[in-house]
Amino acid sequence: MPMTMYQIFWFFFLYAFLGWCSEVAFVAVNTGELVNRGFLNGPVCPIYGVGMVLVLLLTAPLADNLFFLFVGGMLVTSALEFVTGWALKKLFHTSWWDYSDKPFNLGGYICLSFSLLWGLGVVGVVRLVHPMIARLVEAVPYRLGLGLMIPFGLVFLADLVVTVRTIIGLNRDLGELDRVAEALHRGSDAIAIRLGSAAQLADEELDEGKEKLDAALGEGKEKLAARRAALEARRDLLRGQILDSRLFGSARLLRAFPEMKHLQHSERLAELQQRMKEQLKERLGR
Repeated sequence: MPMTMYQIFWFFFLYAFLGWCSEVAFVAVNTGELVNRGFLNGPVCPIYGVGMVLVLLLTAPLADNLFFLFVGGMLVTSALEFVTGWALKKLFHTSWWDYSDKPFNLGGYICLSFSLLWGLGVVGVVRLVHPMIARLVEAVPYRLGLGLMIPFGLVFLADLVVTVRTIIGLNRDLGELDRVAEALHRGSDAIAIRLGSAAQLADEELDEGKEKLDAALGEGKEKLAARRAALEARRDLLRGQILDSRLFGSARLLRAFPEMKHLQHSERLAELQQRMKEQLKERLGR
């Protein structure tokens, strides 16, 4: 039987929630930490919800054949993972995952080993899990389920808007950190040039000229030092704002996607990720 919009809606949310649970459990087993691994702030991973809905819609005729269900599930989920990774990179200039170090990968978006795992996962979910999910959706009174669709949908959309704004803000802050780092670098170069020029001129000038030169150089160094201190304060403030927003801000995304890479501000993002790891070690007492 074709799925109704009502079923699609609840299948999406239930599988998005189960996907989030599996991601959190996987990280907890491997790292001993409880980390919200979702793209959104809420306990959902939309890619799992979308993936399972597509699998159910596109592989329904294959459900009775394990091999074709495996192949179809592998192709559908791999295509979704590729398109999602590509779209996120184009929209936000960021790679959220990267399989470039794994054999038989395609652009770092997908790789053979994970595609095979997705195929096996689809077989297990369609054959074992989905019958229970379908019965659960059917067990909820239709009017109740229909009434809950509006608040669930609104909360989901609000979370999506907040997350997009967070990513835009992170990109803006990374750009500002890059500009501050460049200004600090230029300041260091200016000091080195002034010191080099001073040494050369000091050898050529008389004592009176040396005193005037030292005074002028000292004043210039003070101005440069003051500007450097202001830039360092701005840098530390930006870093603090990013790393202190642990629940719903940029820091949550950095923890959720520790392998995230930025196309334009890779060095600044790597610095933040390293500082976050150091903070985590300090909290855990390692």
